[in-house]
Amino acid sequence: MYFQFLLEDYSTEILVNHVVDKLREQYPDKEIYADLKSFHGIGHLVKKGTTIEQKTGKILNDLPMYLRAFDKRLCRMESRAALIIVLDNDKREQKEFLRQLEQLSCENMILTDHVFCVAVKEMEAWLLGDVDAIELAYPNLKKSAAKNYVQDAICDTWEVLANMVYPGGIAKLMKNARNSYSEIGRAKAEWADMIGKKLNLFNNRSASFQFFVGELIKRIEAVETIA
Repeated sequence: MYFQFLLEDYSTEILVNHVVDKLREQYPDKEIYADLKSFHGIGHLVKKGTTIEQKTGKILNDLPMYLRAFDKRLCRMESRAALIIVLDNDKREQKEFLRQLEQLSCENMILTDHVFCVAVKEMEAWLLGDVDAIELAYPNLKKSAAKNYVQDAICDTWEVLANMVYPGGIAKLMKNARNSYSEIGRAKAEWADMIGKKLNLFNNRSASFQFFVGELIKRIEAVETIA
């Protein structure tokens, strides 16, 4: 099974790499290959025909050209292949967002097996779905910081995680960031790595994470085992 991932950012790439590694361990008799392409943020959907396409580094802006390019390549592969697009919901209405994404794939006549996996509200919700993994990665975490967190809700998400594991919490992180995203980006990448290593793929409270893993497993189990 060959997976081509299109991912919103680098921290998501780190997490997905850990998920793929865990699936390889779970299915040692299956051949699982993966290529990951991460972008620099989400951007926004561009209406068809309203602008000349050019690479922006943002996943939604660039999605039509990348979908077409990978569709053309993956359709030629002898092994089974799938496009997996992972992005954050943020404050969007999930059903309408998914409808728009599916419409985009139809407009661009994407024939390759593909699925849009939306992290609700954002990727850090997938980490918050496994508190045991967070504690294994950060034994001195502040559990009380998540007492009011509602899983997969449209609310502060990465901020909750920061208050749990970042020394001094979100206030200290923002102070260290000094109006720059680089420090926040480094922190998110670290959380994705440290917690991602400890995640239990089958015991996660995040419904959007369960959907993501389920879509991968469905395709892995559909391919023949290694002789």
